[in-house]
Amino acid sequence: MTHGRLVSGVVFALALAGCAPALPAGDPARPDLVLVSIDSLRADHLGAGGYARDTSPFLDRLARQGLQFTDARSTSPWTLPSHTTMLTGLWPWEHGVVEDTLRIGEGTPLVTERLAAAGYRTAGFVSTVYVSGTYGFSRGFSHWNDHGISEADNLRKSVRADAQVDEVLAWLRAQPAGAPAFVFLHLYDVHYPYACDGYDTRFDRKGRPGEAKYKTYAHYLAHPLKPGQLAHQVAQYDECIASVDDQLERLHAAWTKGGREPVFVVTADHGEEFGERGSWGHAHTLAPEQLRVPLIVSGKGIPAGVRTERVGTVDLANTLAALGGAEGLGGEGVDLRGTVPLRGFGGETARFTSARLSWEVGSERLDLDLAHGTRSLYDHASDPGETRDRAGSDPARADALQRELLRAVGTPWRVAVGATAHLAEPESWGGGGAPPPPQPPP
Repeated sequence: MTHGRLVSGVVFALALAGCAPALPAGDPARPDLVLVSIDSLRADHLGAGGYARDTSPFLDRLARQGLQFTDARSTSPWTLPSHTTMLTGLWPWEHGVVEDTLRIGEGTPLVTERLAAAGYRTAGFVSTVYVSGTYGFSRGFSHWNDHGISEADNLRKSVRADAQVDEVLAWLRAQPAGAPAFVFLHLYDVHYPYACDGYDTRFDRKGRPGEAKYKTYAHYLAHPLKPGQLAHQVAQYDECIASVDDQLERLHAAWTKGGREPVFVVTADHGEEFGERGSWGHAHTLAPEQLRVPLIVSGKGIPAGVRTERVGTVDLANTLAALGGAEGLGGEGVDLRGTVPLRGFGGETARFTSARLSWEVGSERLDLDLAHGTRSLYDHASDPGETRDRAGSDPARADALQRELLRAVGTPWRVAVGATAHLAEPESWGGGGAPPPPQPPP
C-alpha cells in the first residue's frame, strides 16, 4: 500500500495546479460520517462556547448549522480511555482500558466494525500512540494510518492537521463510487507543545526554543507558571485551535464541493487545565476544564439547534451507528438526535499517580480522590468553577452520591475512600491485556 504521506503530497501538488481529481459519488441513501476528535480541546475556547478570541469561525458556523451540545462530558481526562469510550459507547469501568498497559479487548465491539458490516468504507487517521493500532483502535478500519508513532516519540513526532486532511482526501478520492464513507480523524495540534507554524503570532509573540518545556503536573503545582508565561501558553493553545479550524474548513469544503453529503461529528477527548487547580496540563483531575468538551453534530438531515441536556462522548458510538443504519452497541449511550434521558455521569482517571472517580447528577458532582483518601462535593449551579467543597458541610448528600457512584461502577472495580482503585485481570474485558510492540502503519 502506498504510504499516506506520499499520496497526500501528490494530491496537494495537483490541488496547487488546480486539477485535483474529483471525489467519487457517495451513497444517496446514507450520509458519509466524519468523526473528528481534537485532542485537548476545551469547550470554552471556541466561539460557540462563548470564547472572546476568534479561534474557531468554521466550527462556530458548523455549530449554528447543526446541533450544538452545550453540556457535553468526556469520561476521562486523558486520551486512551476517553477514545475507547468514544468508539465503544462504554464507561471506562465497562471497557476497562484505564491504563496504558491495557488494550481494547477483542470481545469489545467497536462502532467501526458495525459501520463496516453495514457497508461503510472505513478509514482512520490518528496522531498519537494512545489512539493507535497498538491499543486495538485499528479494528474495523479498511484503511488505517497511525503514522507508526510509539510511546518513545509520542510528543516528538509531529503529525500536522494539514497533512492529515491531505491524507483523508487522498483516501476518499480512491474509493469506489456509491459507497458511503466513515472517517475517524484524530488531531493532535491543540495538544502540548502547542506549536503551529504560520499561526504562532496570531494572538501573541512567537514562542522561544525550550520555553516552558513541559515537566509534570506535580511540578507546576509546586512551581506555577508566572502569569505572563501562562498567558503566552494559552495564546499558543488558541493559535493551534485556529490552525485546526482552518484545516477542518478545508476538509469540509472539499467534501461538500464534491457533491457528497457528510455528517460531521466534532468533539474532544478531554480539555486542558490552565491554572484552575493550581497547575497546567491534564489527566490528573476530573474538574470541568478537563472533562467538559465541545460536541457538534452537523450535516445532512441534522436540524439546527442548541441542546442543553447533559450528554457525553459515551453517546457517540450509538449516534454514529444510528446515522449509518448500523446495528447499535447497547449500553447507556443514546442517539443524540432523539430524547436524552436524565442520567448520572461518571468519570475516572488512573493516570500516573492519580486515582479518581467522579459522579455527576444534576448540578452536583462528587469527586473521590482515592490516592489521598478524600472526597469533595461541588454544586455547579452556584459554583461553576468548583471552588467551594461542600462534602464537609453536607456529608449525607456526599454519602448518597457515593453510593450511586459505587453502584454504577460495581465490579471489576473495587474502590473505597482511603484505598486506591484496583482492577481485575484485563481478560475480564474480553481478551485484552498488555499491548503488543508498536507496528508500522499499513
